[in-house]
Formats: sequence, C-alpha cells, structure tokens
Amino acid sequence: MNLKNSALIIVDMQNDFIHDNGFVRKYSQGTGIPKSSLDLLKIPIPTIKKIAECFRKNGKEVIYIYTAWEPDYSDIAIPLKKMAGKAKEMGALVKGSWGAQIIEELTPHEGDHMVMKKAYGAFFQTPLDRILRNLDIKTLVMSGVATNYCVETTTREAVAYGYDIILVSDATATFDPEGHQATLKVIATGFGEVMNTEEVLQLLTS
Repeated sequence: MNLKNSALIIVDMQNDFIHDNGFVRKYSQGTGIPKSSLDLLKIPIPTIKKIAECFRKNGKEVIYIYTAWEPDYSDIAIPLKKMAGKAKEMGALVKGSWGAQIIEELTPHEGDHMVMKKAYGAFFQTPLDRILRNLDIKTLVMSGVATNYCVETTTREAVAYGYDIILVSDATATFDPEGHQATLKVIATGFGEVMNTEEVLQLLTS
C-alpha cells in the first residue's frame, strides 16, 4: 500500500461521544450499556494523536469528520428514532455546541480539514469526496468511532468512490468488542487493509 497520496480520516471523536459529560455517556444509563464498554471509546485517543502528528510532520492531510445537526434536528439522517428523540431532549450534537466539538486531546490544528456529516457515512451529502479529489488523495487511513457504525459506513462509501483503504485496528473503537472484530474482518476480507498503528507509521515513514 502506497501512502504517497494519503489522508488520515478521524471520525466522530467528539465530546458527546467520548467525554464523560457527553450525550452517549449520559444516555447509556437507560440503555443497559455498561460504563466499562463506553470506556473502550477512549482507548484509541493516544494512537490517533500519534498518527495525526506523524501525518502532519510528513506534510500529509488530516481530516476530521464530525456529526452535528440543527437545533430542531430537521436534518438528521440516521434511522435511530429513539436515539434522535433522546438527543433532541438532551440537546446533543447541535451545531456549534460543546458536545459537537472535537475532544480536547485531539484538537484540530491549523491546516486540518473539518467535514460535518448528518448520517453514519461521511460521504453522504457532504463535500468530502470533492475535498479529497482536490487534494489528490488516493488512500484513506481510517480512525475514530464507532468502528462498526460510522467508521465502517464511511469506509464502505469510500471504496465505492474508488479510494484505497487502511483501517487502523488500534485507532478505532466501539462499545461492542465483537462488533469491532467483525468490522475488522469484513474490511480486511473485501474492502481494504487492516493495520495497527505501528505498521501505518512504518509505512508512512519508509
């Protein structure tokens, strides 16, 4: 795999998904998802940071994908009506809010790109494909959360648009370990390559 024309994609590393005071943590109390499972979402923070720093150092693009909706949620494009109702009740992931911001540990740098999405996938009705083509990007290095939701959906969309894929196994996470492993298997089998952080960094600097 050639990383000459590559970009790091960081998906949904936002306060409402990751932070202890975010929407997902608070909403999970009524879903039966144990707190220990939600802690899994924090695991890739250091590895994502490490990869992002290496990409920037080597003059490569870092692109943040984030979810944000209008205050009335009229633009929401996910099928989870129950979640959408709870999100509206709690004011989650509203454009410009604290919850929609990228977590402090992964604060975007000057020159990084920000792409707002309304659905699971980052290509659906967004300028992501146009940005990538204008930057002459051929390969996407995928990171973020949740592995088996927004990361996987974005990866599948990217393949349909003709991009090569590397999904970083230890720079992605979900609250469901089995779901994480299932996505890694599916991507490695039919959509791209699965590597760990050290393998990606070695490839990037070789």
